[in-house]
Amino acid sequence: MIEIIRNCILAAMFVIFGFGALVIRYCIFPFKKTIIEKYETLQKSWQFFLWLMQKTKLIRLDIQNLEKIKNIKNSIIVSTHPSFIDIVILMSIIPHSTCFVAAKLARNPFLRGIVNLLFILDVESIDEWLNKTCEKADMGFNIIIFPMGSRHRKNETPKIRRGTALIAEKTKQDIVLLHMETSFDFLQIGQPFYEAGKETVLYKLDYLGEINTKEYLEEYEDRVTFKTKLIKKITEILYQHKN
Repeated sequence: MIEIIRNCILAAMFVIFGFGALVIRYCIFPFKKTIIEKYETLQKSWQFFLWLMQKTKLIRLDIQNLEKIKNIKNSIIVSTHPSFIDIVILMSIIPHSTCFVAAKLARNPFLRGIVNLLFILDVESIDEWLNKTCEKADMGFNIIIFPMGSRHRKNETPKIRRGTALIAEKTKQDIVLLHMETSFDFLQIGQPFYEAGKETVLYKLDYLGEINTKEYLEEYEDRVTFKTKLIKKITEILYQHKN
């Protein structure tokens, strides 16, 4: 019975999330003059959403080095990706951040208005993708990326893709590494969106350190070597908790 109740609450949360996105896009955004004002509105709404998730005991957050994470600026933020709402958690904490989203979300009737305005679409053209990323970086946004490409289950160590290295080479921004994990698999690929489990899921988030991109570019002038060394370093730091 408890699990059924929790499933119903989780389903209700996503109904609130979807209709909230419509209200923000069509009732609030028109009165916000700048993209920063629109972003701040979205951030506050996601903070409220996470507050509801915690009050209903669907999730619990344990954030280490909170002040350091909240004060990340003009950086590429690389994080592990254990669940569907990871980006909601990160963007609710870290000001002026954006991320990459699947192009299909630009057609989602609930999210497309927000997605097209504030996020970077994962398009097929690498040049277009990098140019859009640079535009957001030049506007002062942090760029959040899950370098493994998709959600991964607890205790998995997925391969790091080259996207982070391409962005670092293009923007010259430093890389901040975060580790997020859940106490059990939650909102994973293949799981129903309403599957809440029998108990509160604990999200742990921690700051792992930074990589100075310019130092790597100076040390490894060859582009291939730069990317190889950078990806190796990211992998070592991101999964150091497994050692």
